[in-house]
Amino acid sequence: MSVTLDARAAREAAHWMMRLQGGELDAAAQQGLARWRAAHPDHETAWQRAEQVCRTFGMLPPPLAMPLSRQVLDRPAGTQRRAILKTLAVLIVAGPAGWAMLRVAPWQAWTADLRTATGDIRHFPLADGSGLSLNTASAADVAFGASLRLIHLRGGEIHVATSPDALGRPFIVRTSNGSIRALGTRFTVRQEDSLFGARTRVAVTQGAVEVRPAEGNPVIVPAGWQASFDEAAASAPRPLAPHASAWTKGLLYADDTPLADVLAQLGRYRHGVVRCDPAVARLRVSGVYQLHDTDQLLSLLQASLPIRVLRHSRWWISVGPA
Repeated sequence: MSVTLDARAAREAAHWMMRLQGGELDAAAQQGLARWRAAHPDHETAWQRAEQVCRTFGMLPPPLAMPLSRQVLDRPAGTQRRAILKTLAVLIVAGPAGWAMLRVAPWQAWTADLRTATGDIRHFPLADGSGLSLNTASAADVAFGASLRLIHLRGGEIHVATSPDALGRPFIVRTSNGSIRALGTRFTVRQEDSLFGARTRVAVTQGAVEVRPAEGNPVIVPAGWQASFDEAAASAPRPLAPHASAWTKGLLYADDTPLADVLAQLGRYRHGVVRCDPAVARLRVSGVYQLHDTDQLLSLLQASLPIRVLRHSRWWISVGPA
């Protein structure tokens, strides 16, 4: 049962979270946040729900998750900021019981055929000899029938290595945006869900796939290429990034990659918030890292770059200048 929460406390919590994600909280502001949380029980409840929204939906939607400059945040038109604040406040008031309105609710994973927790990567053999790998915080259903081999990706990311089928059944991966038909292939499918909709990303390492948006025209994506799509249309295929499926081996590859991008990937494998200060976001990272121990990964980054990793709590990590 969800505890009734004052709407004003929810709005204030949303504002604090927006400032946190925008990189606006210096030491004095962090102390202000602590005082606000301690001032009333509703404040602490609202803040905990704001953090829960971040954890449940894979941090915040892109306009919140990326560092936002003060110039953008304070521009007169500020309609996007106000809309995000309003949406976040509504979710804080609603609590978990009210989140069913979203496309992918976290509890859907509880009944999925196959699922992984945050930080876990698992590999499953399928009845036809194909292989299916689930990345962190992912869920999928498997439905093999007389005429079709179907994987329903409920959320997260999977890697598929198909095998020839004696019955000649097509191999289909379905997401909320449409479907992907395997053409003798190895490929990954990732569904990215936010408060503003969903998008599916496909990366092909062998063979080819046919991407078919729910309401759009099909697109063939060959090996070495990737594409994304929503219900209406698919993007044009573009070259695949090296080591795109390295996560299946529990590895994170960085090749002159911005630190902000590396931390965004790392954040998918741990609970809570990993915030990157804009001052160090563009530092370049190269190396191969183990995903099973994100604390060690953070320590390695700190040892090799002019950065400082601050652990405010178990759920809140910030990375800034040394």
